[in-house]
Amino acid sequence: MRPPALALVLLLLSAGAALAQGASAPDSRPVRPAPPQPVAARAVPAPPRIPELTPRQRAYNHAWHMLYFAGTAWDLAGLALLAFLGAGGRIRDLAERRVRGSLLQAVLFYGVFTLLATLWHLPVSLAGYGVERAFGFATHSPGLWLLDRGRAWALGLVHAPALWLALLLMQRSPRRWWLWLWAAAVPWSLALTVVYPVVFDPVYNRFVPLPDSPLRRRIDALAQRAGIGGAQILRVDISRRTRKLNAYVSGLGPTRRIVLWDTTLEALSDDEILAIVGHEIGHYVLRHVWWSWLLGVVGAFGVLWMLSWILPWAVRRWGGRLGARGIDDLAAVPMALFLLSLVLFLQTPLERAISRAQERQADRYGLELTGLNTAMARALAAFVERDYADPDPHPFIVFWLYSHPPIRERVAFALEYGNRPTAQTSRSGS
Repeated sequence: MRPPALALVLLLLSAGAALAQGASAPDSRPVRPAPPQPVAARAVPAPPRIPELTPRQRAYNHAWHMLYFAGTAWDLAGLALLAFLGAGGRIRDLAERRVRGSLLQAVLFYGVFTLLATLWHLPVSLAGYGVERAFGFATHSPGLWLLDRGRAWALGLVHAPALWLALLLMQRSPRRWWLWLWAAAVPWSLALTVVYPVVFDPVYNRFVPLPDSPLRRRIDALAQRAGIGGAQILRVDISRRTRKLNAYVSGLGPTRRIVLWDTTLEALSDDEILAIVGHEIGHYVLRHVWWSWLLGVVGAFGVLWMLSWILPWAVRRWGGRLGARGIDDLAAVPMALFLLSLVLFLQTPLERAISRAQERQADRYGLELTGLNTAMARALAAFVERDYADPDPHPFIVFWLYSHPPIRERVAFALEYGNRPTAQTSRSGS
């Protein structure tokens, strides 16, 4: 299982993950009477053809779908085993023997428990790496892959004090601990969202400003027209790990950034890259990172409230097997995380639905901003050919797994939108 953020405190927190998408994002607000003009006049090429998936490409998608559901079951089983075999009690006893003070005990417990969780999840992670290697996407060595797993575990230790705080609040306020915990999580999650791009991301990759070039100048002009001239446009050396294509936005306030993978910059034409940047600017201007964080906070409130009812019942029911003296005992942590993980898994369709809504909004904004409808369609079609993205996934897979609308739907929207009058574009900052 992935090392859980034992932060009952954090739940969905970093960068608005999991329940971070609990409601729809805002529509753009036009503030200028004149529509934006495309970056430069150009001939419109023929519409792209979306290739049908080959048997190899279908096998790749099937492997990942199976691995997701099997891996989730494996992770939940691991947490259940750790809970009912009394691992929490044994690790607690070890911590109490080795160090003094509840804070140091919580930190030691967190480190040992998440290490066990990392080792349990290793077969799933290794299977995913094997799929990427077998289909020619992964470019990093097994050594670097293993180093990344170790880095993830070490960076996760930053959440250890959150576990101590959670247990302390349970002791001091047995009935309202979840409310105080939620209140403490709000600034903590905001701080993580702000610092993650500049503290954690560079541990894995090198981020540099996109060099001066005709493309960079066109991107700057696009950002100026969208009202976000101060946005950072960065290039990341993702080719060290994969041949896939992508771009994304992250951070809040001074750490807001639009990141382009170097693979994307090398594989696509300038127009296609500009169309993708327009989409990412849409996320930026429509404040999707802010909304994801805010909705994550709202979602965390609901999840913690549910946990405040279910966890005491579970500890009363199985406390002897858990080795737990109460909900404020370190030994109860495996059960708490099992319940939390189960709730987060069940809310996945809601999270994905909100994400798809935001992606549609960003598509619309980008097309309005750039006018590069055909280029956007071509860029999306490249994901099918190069990344084996399924243009026609099963509706259930879309419902449960897809954070973006299917590519065929997005391509059709881009081409259809090109036949409409250009709409006004929001210039509100984010």
